Amino acid sequence: MTARYDEWAAARTPSLLAFASALTDDDRVAEGAVARALARVHAVWSRVGHDDPDLEARRHVVRACSTPRRAAVVLRVLEERSDSEIAEVLRCSEAAARRHLQRGFAEAHLETGSADQVTGVRERLVGRAGSAPTRLQTRAAPTDPSPPARRHRRASWLAALGVLALVCGVAYVANASREPGVISYPRTDAPATWRYESYAGVQLRVPDTWGWGASPVRSSIFSGPHHLGSCGTNQAAVLSPADDSPYVSVLTRFVGRPAVLAERCMSWGSAGTLPAGEAVWFASPILVGVRSIDGILSETRAVGGQHITVFAPEPSVRRQILGTVEQVDVDGNGCPTQAVVRPTRGPSGRTPGRLSVCVYSQDTGAATLEYSGSIPAPGARAYAAHLDGALSRAGGGCPAPSGRWVTLGLQDPNGTRWDVVNLGCDRIQTADGRTALLTATTVRDWAVGGVTAYVAAPRGGERALAEYFRAPAS
Repeated sequence: MTARYDEWAAARTPSLLAFASALTDDDRVAEGAVARALARVHAVWSRVGHDDPDLEARRHVVRACSTPRRAAVVLRVLEERSDSEIAEVLRCSEAAARRHLQRGFAEAHLETGSADQVTGVRERLVGRAGSAPTRLQTRAAPTDPSPPARRHRRASWLAALGVLALVCGVAYVANASREPGVISYPRTDAPATWRYESYAGVQLRVPDTWGWGASPVRSSIFSGPHHLGSCGTNQAAVLSPADDSPYVSVLTRFVGRPAVLAERCMSWGSAGTLPAGEAVWFASPILVGVRSIDGILSETRAVGGQHITVFAPEPSVRRQILGTVEQVDVDGNGCPTQAVVRPTRGPSGRTPGRLSVCVYSQDTGAATLEYSGSIPAPGARAYAAHLDGALSRAGGGCPAPSGRWVTLGLQDPNGTRWDVVNLGCDRIQTADGRTALLTATTVRDWAVGGVTAYVAAPRGGERALAEYFRAPAS
């Protein structure tokens, strides 16, 4: 039971400190409030550990360093909490929460708390909250001159206060995807025009006008303990077909996943590695919670063993996207998380309703679903017709796909036929043993959108294929 408390305290202390720092302008008061809150939660862990420890801790933080009025303003302005959520933290009625909010706005010289009026207050609160976890990294660990026996007796007390988490800067990574209480991400319904994006079994939805790009990649060639590098993480590499812009700019919104999308790579943390506009990073190195990094506001959630970061100044945008995040075995585009490495037969006499485009990569070791897309029925039928006209028995000696390959799923209500695009031999393989060369005719129906960001043109393929595959070879 104590181990579970230690795990929770280590994971949640940075966000609690950020919350406390927004409630008070005194760093010492904020840290003391968090330490007392952690001690109180430890004392009642048997009761709250399986329920809502974050909510309990937040209540103690508010009581220790803030008035209900300021707390109500912070919860509304910084976190966009509803009246009922504010009342939950303050342990009062919704009517009382509204009164606290009204008086808090009055104390901040705001008449109504409208969007125009709260901008300055939000920026100040974001600055306080975003900089608070940084203090965990920069403060030196305390020394303890106590004799060994005395230190041993104090160990459980130190854990209860969360001192190791609060002052030593340990456990800066959140555990799994538990986000209990008011800091949870309720499921949101995305607009019908939003598309599915997934990476390594975690799926979310974004507007269909967003392009595609990269997030930091891990490799021993980069310096630092985490070996993280930026190979095009600061802006989109490819525009969405739904975006009518004439070219990619630093403000093009995009979805990034670990990939090499630039010829020049830099170590993570160098200037120019963060997006200038709105973006999503899969497998992000950024820590869970809301934080400002070099003036860029981000919010990160942990799901399915990876961190998902949304860069956006507006909390509503971040919460809308993060509310769609989920772990899946087959994503919304019909692509399995488990790699499809061999072609399979589908039902005979079918009329495909769509074409699933699944890009698998072994860049990180195990085969990973790196990107997926979906082609509507007309494109699916065109692909099937163009492929049928190019299939032959020649060239059947392709090796098993490796490195990076594409699997194409012709889907109808009765099943799916899977064809494998083997980039090692520049061919599309089908389950009946036939193959077709990669040519402009056989790729143009599916090599669109994000595929062009993550798949490089085969080295021995037609020169014309460079028009469809533009990602640099990784």
